[in-house]
Amino acid sequence: MTAGSLSLCLALALSVGVPALAQQASRRPLTATDIDAITQLVMLEDTRQFDEPALARLLKSAHPEVRRRAVIAVGRIVNPAGRALLVSVRKDDDVEIVATAAFATGQLKDPEAVPWLSELLMAANTPATVAREAAQALGKIRTPAARTALAQYLATAPDTAAAPVVGEALLAIGRFTTREDIAPILRWTTAADADLRWRAAWALFRPRDPAAVPRLFDLSSDSSAEVRFWAVRGLAPVLVTEAGFDLARASARLRDAVRDSDRRVRTEALRALVQYDDDASFAVVLGSVDSPDAWLSVSAVEALGRFKNRVDLVVPRLIAAAGPARPSSLRVAALAPLAALAPAAAADAATALVRAPGTVARTTAIQVLQKLGEPGRARLDALAADDATRDLIPQPGSNQGTRPTPPKRSDADYRRIVERWIVPAYNGAANPRAVLTTPRGEIELELYAGDAPLGLDYFVTAVESGAIVGTEFGRVVPNFVAQQRPIRDAVTLRDEVSRRGLTRGNVSWASAGLDTGRPGYTLGVTPQPHNEGNFTALGRVIRGMNAVDHLELGDSITAARMSK
Repeated sequence: MTAGSLSLCLALALSVGVPALAQQASRRPLTATDIDAITQLVMLEDTRQFDEPALARLLKSAHPEVRRRAVIAVGRIVNPAGRALLVSVRKDDDVEIVATAAFATGQLKDPEAVPWLSELLMAANTPATVAREAAQALGKIRTPAARTALAQYLATAPDTAAAPVVGEALLAIGRFTTREDIAPILRWTTAADADLRWRAAWALFRPRDPAAVPRLFDLSSDSSAEVRFWAVRGLAPVLVTEAGFDLARASARLRDAVRDSDRRVRTEALRALVQYDDDASFAVVLGSVDSPDAWLSVSAVEALGRFKNRVDLVVPRLIAAAGPARPSSLRVAALAPLAALAPAAAADAATALVRAPGTVARTTAIQVLQKLGEPGRARLDALAADDATRDLIPQPGSNQGTRPTPPKRSDADYRRIVERWIVPAYNGAANPRAVLTTPRGEIELELYAGDAPLGLDYFVTAVESGAIVGTEFGRVVPNFVAQQRPIRDAVTLRDEVSRRGLTRGNVSWASAGLDTGRPGYTLGVTPQPHNEGNFTALGRVIRGMNAVDHLELGDSITAARMSK
């Protein structure tokens, strides 16, 4: 992604997704009573208490910011009884509150709200900021009626419709993975705006519908790399075959795309190409093992385990990829396919990796040895008996996964968080920033003080205490995410989902569902529309995105500081 296109995507998300800060000077000041109210709301969010009388009272506050934050709290607490409370603010005079009500309705996945959201989306006089939230909410509710509403809008919206609204509707309809009429999406694949075309390409490939294959094939040659890299993902051979499309033509296009000028297109083309079995495609996959680009080499190595009919060619390349002279990320990636195709070679490679620096490499190697049966256990026993490696092997009964209990916050703690983060953000103060140093370069983050104050407070503590330093990236998916392992002694965090989108460069933390995740932190390499509503947008990368793109498995944070 070019700097210009990144700025465009971020500007689009931020311009319509959060309250405008340009009017700070005219905002009504927060009194001590208002701050008390916001403090109570943050406490209710953190403890997930659905205090209906308190929420109903605060939704009627004379201060619009208290009302807005009360709406957010209803959406974050995720109690179905909150649906009735949201109905009461649908006609609020403040546009931001109505938009936030649409957002919170999506968080509660209220199917009875579909007619209201549809009306907002279809009405020509609906402000764009409200219509956009209505579209996103329909995508979260995901009932047949919600999809019908989105399809109707995309089919009938004029070409001059607000791009942020159309774009969000495309992402929302892409969250439906059932095979339905794709004509409303196809309409926008020829839009002059490349931002709308990539969203249409994303919406087309998501349902894995063979009807989309011909158009995705055409889009794979689009002038925009953002469009091309989403389009090639939809050219899997099973879909191409089901569509009756020429399999040889599709694989040839993917082989060409592996040489694309854009790294993301090359990566996604290769990840589609590994599913083809023809000799020409296999040759490209095998050759990519030696690519200096980790996105390509790791993607190729991870896929080689599926070529069981070419073991004589695959195994020597995997053994070489697992050799001590190769990057740690490639050595780790080679273990799983080696274990499937050549267990003895996998045992050798894993034994060597146990001695390598880095927790990620060592942990993966031990896990592979544990899965190799008696030969693997014999290797582990030998390592445990060796003075040089004994301390690297976990002992039976050792408790490696205990999570500290999150500390209970006092009323004073909540008040401090509100006064330190929320009030300055409301008053127009610049968001805090942090700088993370990695082997690939510095990464500067802007952090959303007003939108994720609880998460921000924890992040700042992790940085200022030094706890984040030394944390390795334990999951790096090419062209998707770079995710840290848990920070030592990290606690489970409350999610603070907001109207901030999960854009490229988003900072979050891994989670298995709302309120289940703990940091390390996750840096998004691509937009992640399918995850909207399930993860906290803690901040965004504002400098060093190239370093994020080139992070490899096992890289770690070597230094961290708050810069503002």
